Amino acid sequence: MRKTDFSFLPERKQLLYEQMARTYRTQERQKNTPFSRFDMRLLESKIAVVSIVGAYLANQKPFSGKGSEDDYHHRPLTIGFKREEVRFFPLDWEPSEANEDFNVVLPIERLVLLQKEGFIGKIHETVYSFAGYNSNQRNLQRSTDKIITEMKKAAVNGCLILPCSAQTAETACIIANQIEKKEIPTVVLTPFYEQVLILAPPRSAFINFPFGRTFGQANHVTLQTAILRDTLRLFERVKTPAEIINLSFVWTFGSIPNW
Repeated sequence: MRKTDFSFLPERKQLLYEQMARTYRTQERQKNTPFSRFDMRLLESKIAVVSIVGAYLANQKPFSGKGSEDDYHHRPLTIGFKREEVRFFPLDWEPSEANEDFNVVLPIERLVLLQKEGFIGKIHETVYSFAGYNSNQRNLQRSTDKIITEMKKAAVNGCLILPCSAQTAETACIIANQIEKKEIPTVVLTPFYEQVLILAPPRSAFINFPFGRTFGQANHVTLQTAILRDTLRLFERVKTPAEIINLSFVWTFGSIPNW
């Protein structure tokens, strides 16, 4: 069985997440994963993004970090926002790389590049940004229902869901199942293999990169774009529910700071 390598993390964090991974490996995989077929070609499709990295804009209300009802409400980010406008509430990850270049967790500029080269058809104009809380399922469901209604109205063909850590990836799996039940295909990119194996979202890609660096190093345009391209391909590639595709990228940038 594949294992997540947490050696890039600070020592205490390694121990914490290795124990969490062992706990997942003792559990039974969830069954009855909802699955909606993606019958289009990417170059003809309209893709929406759900970000679960606590991103918000300077003129928006920040996530409080208290797990309040408002922390479950998504923040809408309109495509075309500027780098200096982006802020992060890092729920359980280290944000220094993302603060330098938001594309390491929220690769919107890279998505625009792929659209310009004709890899995908259209990008839904709103990015739906969540903090990553999931203990109150009712609040999370309410916010997810709102974005599903908007995506349906906008004729979205697929939804890319992008967490960057253990808790945010758990939330991503929950949201993916909720969206897929409404017949919108989803893809989740996760840095935690044992977790996604048990939680079994409809389509998922695993990349063994540190938390808070799902798309690599700041300003590494080629790497970020390659990861995003391979992740998007899962819409066309995955034909059976709960399939996990292991991306072949290797982290070579050393350990990351403590948080």
